[in-house]
Amino acid sequence: MPAMPARPPNSPPPWVLAALYFLAATLPIALALMTVGRGAGAFTRAGIAAGIAAFVMLLAQMVTSGRFERLSGRLGIDVTMGFHKWAGPVALAFALAHPFLLVGPPDPDRPNRQARHLAAVLEAPGLADARLALLLLALLVALALLRDRLPFRYEVWRASHGLAALALVAALLWHALSDGRAAGSWGAVFWPAAVALATVPALWVYLRRLAGAGTGWVVEENRPVAERLWQVTLRPAGARPFAFRAGQFAWLAFGRCRVPLCDHPFSIASAPGSGDRLRFLVQEAGDFTGRIGAIPPGTSVAVDAPHGSFSLDRADAGGPVLLVAGGVGIAPILAILGALAERGENRPVRLLYACRDPAFMVPEALWRVDLERLGGRAILLTDSAPDGPGVEQGPMTLDHVRAAMAGLDPARTTAFLCGPGGMMARAADCLEGCGLPPRAIHFERFRYDAQGLSRKDWRRMGAWVALFGSVAGAITLFALA
Repeated sequence: MPAMPARPPNSPPPWVLAALYFLAATLPIALALMTVGRGAGAFTRAGIAAGIAAFVMLLAQMVTSGRFERLSGRLGIDVTMGFHKWAGPVALAFALAHPFLLVGPPDPDRPNRQARHLAAVLEAPGLADARLALLLLALLVALALLRDRLPFRYEVWRASHGLAALALVAALLWHALSDGRAAGSWGAVFWPAAVALATVPALWVYLRRLAGAGTGWVVEENRPVAERLWQVTLRPAGARPFAFRAGQFAWLAFGRCRVPLCDHPFSIASAPGSGDRLRFLVQEAGDFTGRIGAIPPGTSVAVDAPHGSFSLDRADAGGPVLLVAGGVGIAPILAILGALAERGENRPVRLLYACRDPAFMVPEALWRVDLERLGGRAILLTDSAPDGPGVEQGPMTLDHVRAAMAGLDPARTTAFLCGPGGMMARAADCLEGCGLPPRAIHFERFRYDAQGLSRKDWRRMGAWVALFGSVAGAITLFALA
């Protein structure tokens, strides 16, 4: 395959992206309050500002869904998806505050005033658009937060989420244009332009995939390599092999289904220079992956790749590399290990590989040769009783991480972590405890839940809270100005 650039495209510093987000959320507020909100009371101005902020934040959700390589490929899909997940409830909070602030504060002389005004909002024929938008937003946030507890298939959830999001944007645009407090003379141009700027790129991504971009691959081999773990090898059948960086992932759609609802993300387990075949490790875990073993060779596959910022090129040139894998998280680690071996690197390389049970471990043949070519060593862990020589008792602890780091310079070591969220969080915290700077600890997850967050994640979420708080502070300042 052709070589990729040495490093992924540079992305703006996080503070620049945060500043752009803040400006996007507050600029239309300033325009509205300088025109239609002039002379209104503080609560009315705050209500207008909260509604506008919610609308802009929801438009931003359209391009932070993780499918846009210009963002997720530079920031990491865990960053974009995590931000997407937590920005939704904040936008819902602003949207709920919108009618309450417009109604105004309680009046001791008229105790039923707020209830009557809210009832009027809920019943007014001219506010059907607002009610529909609020209902759709609450439904979207609830379904997103409860995704793992719902009895729906993943494809059904994705379809309903996307269609409801488009309906929500349409209802919000309807409301913004029909309500003079959110439009004014500038709103008739601003809001349609903002909606187009957010939705057209999103629709383009999905329509391009619907047209079959990336097809032309077939399953060459599909065989079990461990308990409930399958190795799927693809070969090109009309498609040109593409370049990728070790550690990146692909969206795969098997069979006749070519629409975006049928594809799933899997890390590429083969090194970029290993030929025109693509290798993936797929664990039986969900609706689709539970049937992965039934996919026969010859099945056509649509491949959308490469994606993600979890790549070897983020390592310090010449510095030691520590690879930490848990379960099926060994897949991108195998690609990174293979790329290091292909390059003939002479830097120190360590592998820390943990599984719940020895039966879930991939065969050593998948990694041992490359690791020995590099002169590296491995530490193997299982949560159950160790089976065989060289396997230690898990789960992973600080002592295991310290053993893997023995003899390595923490200031120059780069760590790549992939596995269950809880394991990655523990490993990241242990590595910080061993002296690795947070910027040298790389991981990328497809799920983002509060049970598996490291100190690095919490600092990132703290920055998001500060960003959302700055928008709330701007709303307050605009209301009191």
